[in-house]
This record gives sequence, C-alpha cells and structure tokens, in this order.
Amino acid sequence: MTNINVFSDFACPFCYIGFSIADKLIQETPDINIEWLPYELDPDLSLEGVYLTNHIPQEQIDMSYRRIERLGSEYGLIYNSKIKKFNTHRLHKAALYAHEEGKYYEFAKEAFKTIFEYGKNVGEPIIINEIGLVAGLNIVEMNNCIDNGSFDEKMKEAKYLASVYEIDSVPTFIVNDKKKVSLLKDYEKFKKDLLE
Repeated sequence: MTNINVFSDFACPFCYIGFSIADKLIQETPDINIEWLPYELDPDLSLEGVYLTNHIPQEQIDMSYRRIERLGSEYGLIYNSKIKKFNTHRLHKAALYAHEEGKYYEFAKEAFKTIFEYGKNVGEPIIINEIGLVAGLNIVEMNNCIDNGSFDEKMKEAKYLASVYEIDSVPTFIVNDKKKVSLLKDYEKFKKDLLE
C-alpha cells in the first residue's frame, strides 16, 4: 500500500490540478491511500476576498494561468475566474466534515468548480452550504460541527505537520512519509515521480 498525504488549498489553481491527479491515481491504482491535509495559503484574508492584482502584477497572473490551463486541460478543468482569491478557512473545515461522511471527493470537486469555474466567494457560509448540498451533505449538521469547534484540532494538526514537512508550496504530495513531490507536470510524468 502506498500512502500519500497531500497538502492543498482550495484557493490554489494548481491544487485543482493536484486534486484531479489524485482522483485519477485512485481510479487507476487500487493499492493507494490518499489523505488530504488543509493548508491555508492566506489565513488572514478577509471574508470578502481580494483581487489578485493587489499582490501580483497582471502580466505574471496571465503567464501563470497559461501554464495552469495547459496542465488543467488534461482533466477538462475550466478556469473562468482568475481575478480574486478567497478565504478558505471555513471551507477547509467543511471539507473535513465531508471526509468524515465519506464524501470528500464530491465536496472538493464542487469546491474547486465553485471557485474557478463559477467565481463564487467561498468565504461566505451560504456558498459553502451550496457546495455541501451538491455533495449530498447534511449542512445543518456540518455547520453545527464547524461552529462547535469539532475541526479546530485537525486544522492545528495539519498546520503542525506542514511545518514538520517544511511545506512551502501547494499542492505537495508526501509519499510514505519520505518523498516530497510538488512540481506539477503532465500526469504520466507526475505519476512516475510519485510512485517510482
């Protein structure tokens, strides 16, 4: 059995590709176990979100998205929204709930689509509820668990593990607690990096 921990943030367009790689890996490789760990790129971001151009020149954004869209095209990913980034703190907690309910992949796929295809602000609880409903979750229970602090400890543990593994970019795949793989590339090459 190959165990892979993936540090990822829903606000990261590269992580949408990382998620798609992992999804394909699981379908192709029965003896693989993937665990997702929340990683907040901008934990202090306002709930309204901010324009990317506040921090990054437009030319650099355009250049990055050319690469992102090329890599994402292999999985049919759509990037309509390229202008804002959003706070993902509550979204990560909702994803932890989805994991407990056995619906992480349904939730995560819809979360990425909500950000990058539909351009909605996932800092807003109502948008997170929409994602939860599409994933088939009990959103009343989900919100109760989030609001009573059920996932606070898991968020702290993930942050601690990120420091242990010296995570400085996402997505980062940790294979069998030893090998760290983070530079995205075409699927077959990335799969080879992970499993060989």
